[in-house]
Amino acid sequence: MSNTNKMSEADNSEAISRAKLISKLTTEQLLREFHLVESRGQNKLALLIGRELVSRKPGMMQGHYAMGSALCNMGMLFEADAALKKAIVRDPNVAGIYGRHAEVLNRLGHRDLAVAAANKAVELAPKDPKMKVIKAVVLRLGGRADEAYAFLNQAIADGCDDPNLRSIRGSMGGQMGKLGEGIAELEALVKEADDRVWTDLFMHSAVLMHLSRLYDQAQRYQEAFEAAKRAGEMRTTGYDPQAKKAECDARIRAWSSEQIQTMACSRVKSEKPVFIVGMPRSGTSLIEQIIASHPLGYGGGEMGEAYMFARELSEPNAIMSDRKEIVSGLQRAALDRCGRKILKAMEKAAGKNEDGRVYERITDKLPSNYEYVGVIGKMLPGAKIIHCKRSALDTCVSCYLLDFVGDKNHGYSYDLKHLAHQYKLYEQHMAHWLEVSEIEILEVEYEDLVANPVDGAKRIIEYIGLEWDDRCARSHETVRAVSTLSSDQVRKPMYTSSVERWKNYEGWIGELIEGLRE
Repeated sequence: MSNTNKMSEADNSEAISRAKLISKLTTEQLLREFHLVESRGQNKLALLIGRELVSRKPGMMQGHYAMGSALCNMGMLFEADAALKKAIVRDPNVAGIYGRHAEVLNRLGHRDLAVAAANKAVELAPKDPKMKVIKAVVLRLGGRADEAYAFLNQAIADGCDDPNLRSIRGSMGGQMGKLGEGIAELEALVKEADDRVWTDLFMHSAVLMHLSRLYDQAQRYQEAFEAAKRAGEMRTTGYDPQAKKAECDARIRAWSSEQIQTMACSRVKSEKPVFIVGMPRSGTSLIEQIIASHPLGYGGGEMGEAYMFARELSEPNAIMSDRKEIVSGLQRAALDRCGRKILKAMEKAAGKNEDGRVYERITDKLPSNYEYVGVIGKMLPGAKIIHCKRSALDTCVSCYLLDFVGDKNHGYSYDLKHLAHQYKLYEQHMAHWLEVSEIEILEVEYEDLVANPVDGAKRIIEYIGLEWDDRCARSHETVRAVSTLSSDQVRKPMYTSSVERWKNYEGWIGELIEGLRE
């Protein structure tokens, strides 16, 4: 469930022009427009529509739902929670609101409340397979895989023949000790799609990605690669290597060492925020789990506030198009404002621990914050940055074989050439920040961490300024909701079997190997 708004500059221009039309649309037109722009991943525009609806008819449920859904997609979970609660108050009998709220609650770490919301969604729409899917996913991500699997079995036995529901059950085969059954179920679904029994292209691709993962677990590597390749070819991501490279180069020029040294800095000096950055599949969830196992450490998951405010402060907009001009003009008051809002959102999401104590460290493990280390350091100069590093080939192969659910946020992951290109941009970003950043960055090698987990955990806990707690060495025992695609792995003791995983695929990843060498 990793969903952060990453529009290209072209998309941003389109969104701005369309935003000007919002005030001229009727309420009915706004409702239709919301569903359209949300389906395209234009979350800022979806949020504007939601706000317009609320301003016109604050007593109407749909505006609050639109705001909550858009905020959820942007990773602004506390605000999404508040908006969806308002929607429920205005109409407590709409299953979809509870379903969306269940996702938000789960990502906030409120496992029991998330399940209760999912149960309510199913109760209100007992024949809607989408609500059943939400319940199964919430149970699974909350660490209740047995319940999720039993629920899926019962739903399917009761006649729910939905491909998505069946694909989730199949994908859980390896986790439930039923790898062969899971593969057989997913193979049957792929055949149905091939035979056009059902014709949802995105679902067709998603089933192939699930199947690829199970083939990998069964050590059927060629079949795993072929399934992932076929699935990726079905996706339309719009990934533009030239535009991405130009954006990276422009950002680095704007955030030069000279510029950073002369800039103002926020007066928000809190040491609570801990940003865990790196490529997806590099170990960010593992490091967060170690910190969250400390009684004074809260795992916030992939929060969206820092990323959103970093973009707001430093990226081209309708008024200014030059990054260097924008960055050089940043004022301390703006940095203060954004720093306070980020910290407030993190503190509200964390709350207090079981002993009623305030958490002293709160993580945001959105990997792509690596693009904005410079501005994050200016907004929150007391923050800690942990950079997760892993073998480039292992990282990229792991990304390629995993469906990030959606075409936009990690669109590069469905194509080997694009994967290599994005990885090199990530390296370019981090090499720059390590050279010019004013705040310290701890680099953690994934391979070293899994080989020496206790020493690695102690190094992390010492860096963030907490006293050692033995629970951090047993992080797999920590019971918490994990809303990302690493939810299964963090509940197992650290293992080294993923090291040099790429060698299983060496015969088919020539494009990736060559791309990383260029």
